[in-house]
Amino acid sequence: MDLKSLNTNELRDQLFYLMDNVLHHLKTETDVDKFLDETELLDEWEAVLPEAEFPIFIMAVLNNTRREIILDAILDSIIPKNESLISSTRKESKKNLIRSHKGEHPFS
Repeated sequence: MDLKSLNTNELRDQLFYLMDNVLHHLKTETDVDKFLDETELLDEWEAVLPEAEFPIFIMAVLNNTRREIILDAILDSIIPKNESLISSTRKESKKNLIRSHKGEHPFS
């Protein structure tokens, strides 16, 4: 599957599917290093993600992190810029909600 050809919602669904799949694998094989060395589940994502975003992606997937800000950063780095405008519109509507994230860990 070509991840770059998917729209934002399809890409988000694929990311959730991957997270569920990785979670299932890590329940049976708890050695994360072994999992990362042997799996091919992440290869397709590594091919489309910028180098700077890939560590964030790995941490999010391994920790099953589904916070919107993390997911948006991952998805926005993959989708074409014109599709990103749709995502930006959603973010603009959320800007009206003022919430402090001071002291919060981004992966919690």
